[in-house]
Amino acid sequence: MIITVTLNAAIDKSLSVPNFKMGRRHRTVDQTTLAGGKGVNVARTLKTLGQPVIATGFQGGPTGTRIVEQLTAESILNDFVRIREESRTNTAVYDPTTGEQTEINERGPSITETEVLLFRDKLLYLARGADMVVFAGSLPRGVDPDIYASLVRELRKMNVTTVVDADGDPMRNAVRAEPDVISPNVVEAEELVGHEFNDEEDRVLAVHEMVQLGAKEAIMTLPDGCVACVLVEGDPTLHRVWIEPKESVAAVGAGDAFLAGYVAARYTGRDPQHCLRYAVACGAESTQRLGAGLVDPQEVDRLLSEIDVQRLDMPAGVG
Repeated sequence: MIITVTLNAAIDKSLSVPNFKMGRRHRTVDQTTLAGGKGVNVARTLKTLGQPVIATGFQGGPTGTRIVEQLTAESILNDFVRIREESRTNTAVYDPTTGEQTEINERGPSITETEVLLFRDKLLYLARGADMVVFAGSLPRGVDPDIYASLVRELRKMNVTTVVDADGDPMRNAVRAEPDVISPNVVEAEELVGHEFNDEEDRVLAVHEMVQLGAKEAIMTLPDGCVACVLVEGDPTLHRVWIEPKESVAAVGAGDAFLAGYVAARYTGRDPQHCLRYAVACGAESTQRLGAGLVDPQEVDRLLSEIDVQRLDMPAGVG
C-alpha cells in the first residue's frame, strides 16, 4: 500500500480562458473542479495507474466534505482528519492562446495542536500496512515546519519508504531526517541548496548536493524531464532524463503526476532508470489534460519510447 499525505488539501478549480487579461471579464471554454493538493493529485495518478493508494491529511467544513466526496466518487481510498476550520479552494487559469498559467492558492485553515496529534496517530496507524508514504505540498497554519521530518524518522523505524515533495523550511527539515527520496522542482531546489542554477552543470551538482544534505535520492523536475541522483546497486548515480517538449493543454499538476509515476514504478520493483523514464512519461502525458493528476496509462506507455536517458559521470571533485 502507498499512502499520500496532503496536510493542506483543497478543491482545485482549473479554468481555460483564451486571451486572459487582468481586470477584464472573461468566459471559460473549459473547466474542471477536482479534489486537490499535491498529495491528493499524486493519489489520483497512482489510482489511475492501478496502484493501491490511500490519501490522508486534514479536511474541514463544507469544502472538506466536498474533498472527501470527490475522492470517494473517484474510488480513491481516503482517511482524513476532520478539522474545525474550512479547507481551502485554489484556482488555476490557463490561457491556451499564450500557454501562460496563473495560480491563486488560498493559504488554508489554521490547525490546532490536538488536530496535529490526531493526524500523527492516524498516519502511524495506517503506515502499519504501508510500504511507502509520500509527503507532498504546503503546510496549513499552525503546523510545525518540522512535521515532515519527525514523521520521516518515525516511519524509518517501521521500515517504510518515505518520499518528500515540499519547499521552504518543511523541506529543509525533512532532508535532514534522511528521507528515501525528495523531488523538488528547480525553484524549490534552489531554495534548498541556497543558490541559483545557471546551467545544466549547476543542476547536476545540485542533485548531488541535495543527497549530501541528507536525502538518499534526489530528483529535480525540469520542464522537459529531470536530473536525478539515485541509487543503482547501492551507489549514488546521476541521470539526465528528458522528452521532446510538446504543446501543452495545461501544466498544472505535472510535477505531481511525475512523482506518482516514479512512486508507482518503484513500488512495483522496477529498476531506477525505468522509474525515472516512467515518471517523465507521466509528467509529460499529464500536460495534455486540464486538471491535476489526470493521465491516460496507455498514452504513458506509448510515451516511454520517446524518452531519452543519459547516465552522467559524477562531477569532478565530489565524492
